[in-house]
Amino acid sequence: MLSQYKNDIERLKARFQAVMARICPSFPKGRFLCAFSGGPDSMALLSLLAENLPKENLLVAHLDHALREESAKEALWAGQVAKKMGLAFKTARREVKLLAQERGKGLEEAARKARYEFLEGELSLWGGDYIVTAHQADDQAETIILRLSRGVGPGGLAGIPEVNGRIIRPLLGLTRSEILTYLSGSELTWLEDPSNSDPRFDRNWVRLNILPAMETLNPAVKTALGRAASLAAAEEEFWQSWLDRLEGSLVANLSDGRFSLEAAGLMALTLAERRRLVGRLLRRIKIPSPGGGEPVSFQSVEMFLDYVGREQEGGVDLPGGRRVQRQGRFLHIGLASRYLSAYSG
Repeated sequence: MLSQYKNDIERLKARFQAVMARICPSFPKGRFLCAFSGGPDSMALLSLLAENLPKENLLVAHLDHALREESAKEALWAGQVAKKMGLAFKTARREVKLLAQERGKGLEEAARKARYEFLEGELSLWGGDYIVTAHQADDQAETIILRLSRGVGPGGLAGIPEVNGRIIRPLLGLTRSEILTYLSGSELTWLEDPSNSDPRFDRNWVRLNILPAMETLNPAVKTALGRAASLAAAEEEFWQSWLDRLEGSLVANLSDGRFSLEAAGLMALTLAERRRLVGRLLRRIKIPSPGGGEPVSFQSVEMFLDYVGREQEGGVDLPGGRRVQRQGRFLHIGLASRYLSAYSG
């Protein structure tokens, strides 16, 4: 059994090194901030990074979300882990419930935003190169299922990106069971967050109910969903490059923050091109509200295209706080009337 653990551990280490070399060609050079919650995934990530990096090039960062009574003790424990490994450690506390109320966001979304704000701030202060998070294959599978249930387009099926600016996620190809095998074989301890078993959270409900059911059809469904996400991500990369070209020929920036789009040129495109270009432009409009406005929905895009197809003059406010208005040959895209009224009043 021990020899099997050893073989599994060595294979996992080799896979980790190969992924890091692919997504960070300079690895192991560079300065890496490890997002460390103390859970099994981040414990495995920290261990793998510590084995491959000089101590001075690795910073451990832990955010206390103040959502549970034991969170302060967990922050202390995380600091002790870093100290035992001889690594620099940064921590902070954010009242996520209060942030969610102030920003008009759900608890999970507020926690995610607070976490990345903290990590990005610490990376800049430290002068680091990358934030490394411990998202793994189970997280990817859950994300895709959740997005499918909400009716996302092909771009949303790309799931969690392996690289997003200075944020990298080298564990996306590893399942939770593989990570637990690594931890057990390496005799590493970790924290268990009881909220991860609370079915009131959508992600937990998918983890506890949907994925096990799907595994009866395909035991390797997590790997399969990860492969689907990888294929979708490559398609999305192509689309973004093509949209850059379309935007360059059809769109102009107006001095008041709006966009001007040639109506005839838009309608000459395929339906897929029209939807994607309009969606991109609507997302560019920044909403001046505490919650940032609603995300750009399929309904918003379809209302936009319906308005253009009817060749009506005037304009129409779209769901989510944006507006389209025809002016001659051009469509002007900006803030909805209620925001403009607030500014003028």
